[in-house]
Amino acid sequence: MVNYKKFFWITLVISLISAIALILFTTDSSTIEALTQIRPEYILLAFLFQILTYLITARKSKFLARSLGYEVRTRTMLENVLTGILLASLTPAAVGGEPLRILLLNKKSGVPVGKSTAIIFMERFLDTFFIFLCIVPSIFVLHGTLAGSGENANVLGLDTLLLIGMIMLFLILGVLLYGIFRPSAAKTGIRRFLIFVSKIAPEKYHPQINLWIVSSENEVDLFHSSFERFVSAGKISFLVSVFYTFLYWAVRFTILWLILAGLNIHPTTPEILLLYASQVVLAIIMVVPATPGASGIAEIGAFSLFSLFVPAPLVGIAVIAWRAITYYVNIIAGSIAGLKVVRQYDTNGKH
Repeated sequence: MVNYKKFFWITLVISLISAIALILFTTDSSTIEALTQIRPEYILLAFLFQILTYLITARKSKFLARSLGYEVRTRTMLENVLTGILLASLTPAAVGGEPLRILLLNKKSGVPVGKSTAIIFMERFLDTFFIFLCIVPSIFVLHGTLAGSGENANVLGLDTLLLIGMIMLFLILGVLLYGIFRPSAAKTGIRRFLIFVSKIAPEKYHPQINLWIVSSENEVDLFHSSFERFVSAGKISFLVSVFYTFLYWAVRFTILWLILAGLNIHPTTPEILLLYASQVVLAIIMVVPATPGASGIAEIGAFSLFSLFVPAPLVGIAVIAWRAITYYVNIIAGSIAGLKVVRQYDTNGKH
């Protein structure tokens, strides 16, 4: 069983250490002066954009469910998204949210487990595919800037993390594509992997692994058939979900721009391109399953990348503000939604 309480404290400690280090190494008299001139309306707008990403994700999930023939209210899907975000924020590579969201879709909305799995997996597939589309132009912009400025050393230390992140994305995309186009091969691969795991795992886990072996074939078949419906009978709703995917990332990447405006930093057009490109690279780096919620990795990566277009005295403040809005707001919103779900289950006598 995953110890989320331990993950929470690990996340908190690493983030506090990172924030203190950023403040100590980047703050000077001009930082204090800049903070006295902060424009709170832009910071508030950045916060509202983060809230908007939850609604966009809920709408995206709603249309994915509709494409499979299931109507789920936006409010119900929003609770599903927020509850999953909490666990995703406390686990490496954000993998903790999907199982809970699948369970809630099944229990609260009556969507079969296999089709719930297809909906949640398709969300991740669309997000992963979007990042893949952005990788080449983003790295081109980033390396073009570094080559022109001679600051290659600033980001060189992130090359290994970027490589690991890209490998993880390729694996995720590969598994999903195999489930879509080669279901038989996917079932064989999963079965062999689980058999291998059962050989090295303690004996007490063998019954659970055997259940996974049996259920995995049904889940792959359901996922495959669901995808066929996504792109056939439900293709209009599926295309709407694709639109929401692009909208989500556009809104999410604009949050940093609003934070900089709140700090009276106004990037030039080339710097705006760099702002978006750096966040694509950062999204890849944060896939690395090293720490809960990518704590530490996110701060270090953001510091290295944001320093390319943010004045040195304000880089630390910009990173802390960005992390607070895009990460800690997730934990707060997810906790509120999670408590509501727990109360509903307690009231209904469901455990």
